[in-house]
Amino acid sequence: MTSKKRVVLITGAESGIGKSTSKIFLDNGYKVICTYLKNNNNKNTKDIEYHRIDITKNKDWENLALYIKKKFKKIDVLVNSAGVRLSGNLETTSMSDWSYHLNNNVTGTFLACKYILPFLKKAKNSSIINVASINSIRGAKNMLAYATSKSAIISFTASLALDLTKNKIRVNAVAPGAIETPMLASFKKDLSLKEYQKRMRENHPIGRVGKPKEVANVIYFLASESASFMTGLTIPVDGGRSIR
Repeated sequence: MTSKKRVVLITGAESGIGKSTSKIFLDNGYKVICTYLKNNNNKNTKDIEYHRIDITKNKDWENLALYIKKKFKKIDVLVNSAGVRLSGNLETTSMSDWSYHLNNNVTGTFLACKYILPFLKKAKNSSIINVASINSIRGAKNMLAYATSKSAIISFTASLALDLTKNKIRVNAVAPGAIETPMLASFKKDLSLKEYQKRMRENHPIGRVGKPKEVANVIYFLASESASFMTGLTIPVDGGRSIR
């Protein structure tokens, strides 16, 4: 039997933006399916469940798709939140690092959309929300592979939106600035507290870094009927960094 509740699938939901997004959808009455790769301290309940998959692996997606087909039949919203980031410029970025970013940030998003599309087609008013980065709009020093891979998400989002209008499936993206997540913490540890705070004030006119919930709120909006006339867009959620 098809789930009577709306169903959302969120990749990379064990922490950060993905975790906050799962909570917002759960609080708004959705059945929530989350994927994670490594550490997950969250518990399954009747309305939220966690599946360990490698988003770059076809076989993992095949298995999850079979599970969704059996239990839920449809997916109303897909949120591609999983991603990776390493520092590096042209001279210091290895081929392995380059492939790591493209495989996780681009191929992982592609595979998620490819395997979940049949379930999105079975739902009404379905949508996909991808997570890009403000660095994909502005560029970023010493983050060549990351910024490049996230730039691909913007083009992917716009092109997929055009392809899926015939199916009445909307596709949009968010481009977060600096958000208090484990990914940002890895960058923060390389700086003194004073230097870190100085950079954040300089980069963000609002004068602080963002909270995961502030991005999750925009993701939920893009999935809602309030955004029913929006598709193919990438929305900065960056404390004004894109206008600096």
